[in-house]
Amino acid sequence: MSINTPVPTHHMEPPPPGAPSVPPGERPASRHHQASAWLMRVGALLVVLAVVFALVGIPALVRLPLTTDQTVHYNGTFSLFVNQSTLEPLAKPTILPLTVSRQVRVRNGSFATAVVTEQNTIRPGSLTYHQNFQYVMNRRTMAFENGPQTMMFDQPAKTDIAGSYRVNFPLGTTASGSYPVWNTETDKSVAVTDGRGPQALPGVSGVQVIEFTSDVTGPVSPYYHQWLVHNGFPSSITPAQLQPRLEALGVNVPAVLGTLLPVLTPAQRSLVDQVLAAPVPLNYTYFYRGIVGVEPRTGAMIWVDTTAEGVNVAPSLAGVDRLRPLLDKNIAIPAVATLSSALIRLAATPPQTVVDYMWDQTRTSSQQMANFAQSQIRTMDLVDGVPWVVGGIGVVLIALGLVLRRRRSGGAGEPTVTTTDLGGR
Repeated sequence: MSINTPVPTHHMEPPPPGAPSVPPGERPASRHHQASAWLMRVGALLVVLAVVFALVGIPALVRLPLTTDQTVHYNGTFSLFVNQSTLEPLAKPTILPLTVSRQVRVRNGSFATAVVTEQNTIRPGSLTYHQNFQYVMNRRTMAFENGPQTMMFDQPAKTDIAGSYRVNFPLGTTASGSYPVWNTETDKSVAVTDGRGPQALPGVSGVQVIEFTSDVTGPVSPYYHQWLVHNGFPSSITPAQLQPRLEALGVNVPAVLGTLLPVLTPAQRSLVDQVLAAPVPLNYTYFYRGIVGVEPRTGAMIWVDTTAEGVNVAPSLAGVDRLRPLLDKNIAIPAVATLSSALIRLAATPPQTVVDYMWDQTRTSSQQMANFAQSQIRTMDLVDGVPWVVGGIGVVLIALGLVLRRRRSGGAGEPTVTTTDLGGR
């Protein structure tokens, strides 16, 4: 006789008194489930930290270093075209070898800005000239800001310099961008043009540059005018020094005065005497043409080539113009008519070139700047890579957590029950 009896494979003991009951179909959290939740929480935290670092940390760390102290060197020629005291043209220009050193250093700073000094030492032949500037610079954008610490040619300067560049171009410079560059000699910003590159720079390894053209012409600033005067260039000439220029235009000044004065009233003669006794102011204009090579990632200026830089001068005829009504009234006198015509031509005469510099950065100095830019790029790469690494680890941890959760879900089910055949005789 045999009996088929279903027998459970597991004998379920009743829970001890007071133990919480487990509803059918539910299981206590396993170690796999706990690990999955932990991995996903940590991964999500790392992803959030990566995003925060990218938005806040990178801008905070990628800035103009407060330890910046760079000196670059240039060689070229210095040409003097006039007698420095009288500004009379020289029969043959004086040409001297020229060296220039330019030190850019952060004097002090905060998280947002840095006070940057620029010290230029110009040596034509045995002469030495110094030019000192100071700027307030945004450490992130590399643009200047207005502030009472700004100085031009060692003089406190109230000038609208904000938003322009000079010691560094912005991070991420592009060939198609428009960048206002501050010109200290004219006290204004001028946009560089014709961006070309990035391209290799002959004789310099490790970086590529974007080349921009710069072209500046304008009246000198009050600060630069004062610097010129301080270094021996006159701010005015006497009427007697103006006489050779008029004689070159066919005017015999003594003959004109001899003809004119007898027909003038005492008041008119007094006016002529005042004009002839007053100094003739000089109007200086500055010009610059050159190329700058910029490493685009850091905005560092790797190479500068100046094809022409200098100063022109022309006498101001504002005082002489006071005589215009008097001359016009006596224009029938041939000598007066000649003088009036000569003054018109003198006003239209192109200004006389005083000095002209031609210089470019030495290859050794350019290579040093290229090495500095490479160092900055490596630092930027390291900082830029942090959020990718941290975020990547976070994504991996989240993926592992999801895999563990799916495995646990796939293995869950009801207890297995088997039928055992019990035989008896």
